[in-house]
Amino acid sequence: MPKLSIILPTYNGAKYISQAVESVLRQIFHDWELLIIDDGSTDQTLAVIKNYQAQDNRIKYFRNEKNLGIQKSLNRGLGQAVGDFIARIDDDDEWLSEDKLSKQVEFLDNNPSHILVGYGTVMVDESGRELLRYLLPTTDEQIRGRLLSKNCFTHSAVMFRKKPALNFGGYSEDKKVLHIEDYDLWLKLGTVGKFANLPFYGVKFTLRGKAISSSNKIEQFKKNLKLAKIYKVFYPHYGSALVRGYLRLVLYGFFNFIPLAVLKNKIFKKYKEN
Repeated sequence: MPKLSIILPTYNGAKYISQAVESVLRQIFHDWELLIIDDGSTDQTLAVIKNYQAQDNRIKYFRNEKNLGIQKSLNRGLGQAVGDFIARIDDDDEWLSEDKLSKQVEFLDNNPSHILVGYGTVMVDESGRELLRYLLPTTDEQIRGRLLSKNCFTHSAVMFRKKPALNFGGYSEDKKVLHIEDYDLWLKLGTVGKFANLPFYGVKFTLRGKAISSSNKIEQFKKNLKLAKIYKVFYPHYGSALVRGYLRLVLYGFFNFIPLAVLKNKIFKKYKEN
């Protein structure tokens, strides 16, 4: 019975998934299972995974017969997990340090009141070129003070306790939180436990294609505002979160009309770093 279950959802991720799996295999903490949830891929994802399964029986493969989406895939992983702790990684991301898992497991073991711990992030483009890097607020007090304004965790960097997550029903499958299902779960978990981020860069996060200027981003900001309203009784600074949220919507509307990609990247970098 492994202590840790790692959930890796994928859809047509054959091009990228090896770097994610390799970064798991490099970890000095070994008491884990890797649950790969294939959401109906039509590429060579299965062939890539079979090669790794032949090397390590801790890697387990589950396939959705049709594409069900990220929310249902994450919950299938939670349902299959046997570990007390859950870690997340996406098929195009990579853990940077070999002691990423060991530090998080040690933290949760030594801090039973904490329910989730994350890391800082290095953001890269699809060619692997670094765009920016940023650390996140580290203490529970700092995180709570900002959490209504923005998600203070990178999904592929977190580790959290499985039991309380299941008590909340796992990731919401409601369309109202599609693409922010992780943020919704963190806000729920914070009502019963504490948060932390370790002051290190733990994950290389790949920013694909036109993600910066995606129309999904506007919709995401709107959904964030609705979540802030729902959870305002549990976290401070709802008023400032509301102001920041609407300001972000307005500024992002202008941002999408900036014609130069280089200028957009510079603005985006400043935004993430601050």
